[in-house]
Amino acid sequence: MKTLKYLFIVLCLPFLTGCFKDETTVDTVRISEISIDTLRMQKIYNIDQNEELLISTEGLVSQSEHQLPLAYEWEVNYKFYSDSSALRFVSNELGSFPARLKISNEHGSSFYEFTLNVNSAYEKGIAILSADSDGKPMLSIMRELSDKEVADGKKRFFNTNCLEVTNPDVEFPRYPTDFGQRDKQLFISFKGQPSVYALNSQMLNVENIISDGNPDFIPERILVADNGAKASPVLSESNKIYKMATLEGLVVNYGALMTSTYDKNIVLSKGTLYQTYYIFWDTQEETIVDFNDYYEDKASNEGLDFTGHTPIALYERDEDYFTMITRKDGIFMKTSIAYEWFIWDSDYTEQSFGLSDNQVVINGTPELTSESPYVSNTTYQCLYYASGNKIYRWYYNTATSFPTEPWRILDDLEGAEITSLAVSPDDQQLYVGVCQSSASGLNGSFYLLNCDSGKNEGESPYLNVAYKPLKIVHKPR
Repeated sequence: MKTLKYLFIVLCLPFLTGCFKDETTVDTVRISEISIDTLRMQKIYNIDQNEELLISTEGLVSQSEHQLPLAYEWEVNYKFYSDSSALRFVSNELGSFPARLKISNEHGSSFYEFTLNVNSAYEKGIAILSADSDGKPMLSIMRELSDKEVADGKKRFFNTNCLEVTNPDVEFPRYPTDFGQRDKQLFISFKGQPSVYALNSQMLNVENIISDGNPDFIPERILVADNGAKASPVLSESNKIYKMATLEGLVVNYGALMTSTYDKNIVLSKGTLYQTYYIFWDTQEETIVDFNDYYEDKASNEGLDFTGHTPIALYERDEDYFTMITRKDGIFMKTSIAYEWFIWDSDYTEQSFGLSDNQVVINGTPELTSESPYVSNTTYQCLYYASGNKIYRWYYNTATSFPTEPWRILDDLEGAEITSLAVSPDDQQLYVGVCQSSASGLNGSFYLLNCDSGKNEGESPYLNVAYKPLKIVHKPR
């Protein structure tokens, strides 16, 4: 009987087995894979500090099977940043940051890695210091574009109000007078509250305020050389010279050196890697002074007589020489002098005073005064100077007369007056700042001209980007 019982159970097993559902063979699950169209995304995104970057994934994501719900996760610098389908990224921190997009459904995930470069909006470019009629300062900067930005069709533009944007809690003094850059600091002088503000050159945040209790210290010109120099001369409104220790943030006298008075419009500085030359006009002794932190020498001591001369302009002629334009008895003269005043023999004796041409007469009566904006171009060996809305170009090495006709007239802006000139580091572009004094608000504009042809370049003119331009410089970093 037991045998029959077991036989019955064995015969029934196939029928019992047929009652179970094998889901592994009947219901096959097909994975819905996520694809990201990486050809329409970038491996590197460049944005300016505090600029918003928007990366939308609309139309960039597909699934191979079912359209399952998707979850998004953006990481920046290895940290979670957002779970939105679109990335809106803003950073006030400069640098290069790794980033990753992760898109998931219930079956799995796909990834895309890229880099976010946050650049300073105030990187290398053109900077304009300006002031309105009440002395309110403004710093406007137009940075250079990368090759990719140019290829993408991006246009250059000026960021205005740079001081206020980066220093919202700082009230800057009125009446700015000068500015310049040394290494990673930008220095701006003010006479409303006599001081020199030191700013980080990329962030533009205030790092130090340099002032002095002496009521005579009202800075008009700061001669900051972009090299390793730790001190710079500052020419005060009283025409006296002070020493600004840029690292310590102090203003002191030069002691026994530079005790005379000096013309604030007739100054020149030339910085090299190891040395800086400062050239001044001594108004009391009527002579040129060559100065550094350790000595001063006067042209009158070396046999060069400027008695009775009125200084008009002082500019760099070439790598080795500077030129002085003066007027005496109604006659204009040019005098070119070497930065190195002495030639030394092998026995270390002084040989000669470094003159190239001594007080050569220049014919004509130019539209050039000691108040005129002017700048030299050592590549083209010419001096650009302005009067009203006219720019003149004089070839200082070959021309024996000043030009009688303007090189370029800016007649497309009503009532425009040129207030500042500068040249690009490669001497190929002329920077021109103009002011329409009868207009209100941002009445300052900027022209970018070709130094050879005089034609507009870029999007020139850049209208209403400043107040009255006081000084234009190329910002190296």
